[in-house]
Amino acid sequence: MRNSSAHRSRWNAWAIGLILLALLLVGRLAMAQGQAGAQARPAWMDAPPTSTGLAVGKKIPVFRATDQSGKIQDFNSIRGPKGAVIMFSRSADW
Repeated sequence: MRNSSAHRSRWNAWAIGLILLALLLVGRLAMAQGQAGAQARPAWMDAPPTSTGLAVGKKIPVFRATDQSGKIQDFNSIRGPKGAVIMFSRSADW
């Protein structure tokens, strides 16, 4: 009986060692994949910056546009005492 107990004890030590080794390897693999994912960047992130809009202090071009009520507006007709913010957005039905 003593021999069987020693054998079981030795087997348990090996099993615990293998489990710990497996956990260590799985953790290392997960860390390696996380680092690889952090280094991979989409190509569009490395594209050179583009200039959009007007430079600060530059005057806007003359324009006329129809508002939601059908009235023709230009910058002077919509400008308030502090100026105006004009945003153009693309409609889904263009």
